[in-house]
Amino acid sequence: MRLLTPASWSEKYFDESSRPPETTVRRWMQNGAVPAKKIGGSWFIDEHAWLAGGDELVQRVLEAG
Repeated sequence: MRLLTPASWSEKYFDESSRPPETTVRRWMQNGAVPAKKIGGSWFIDEHAWLAGGDELVQRVLEAG
């Protein structure tokens, strides 16, 4: 599992011209549209789960490294 901050996830997966506002990303995390975990008071996106998109085989490959 690799956890990313909302800002680093947005920078990695969105072009600057199409990057969603952080409030939108946080709403996606809170309603489950983007797999995330709240640790303490901060939200983190589970990059491997997001890339797998619910595909168990992809998830296993990502976890294997």
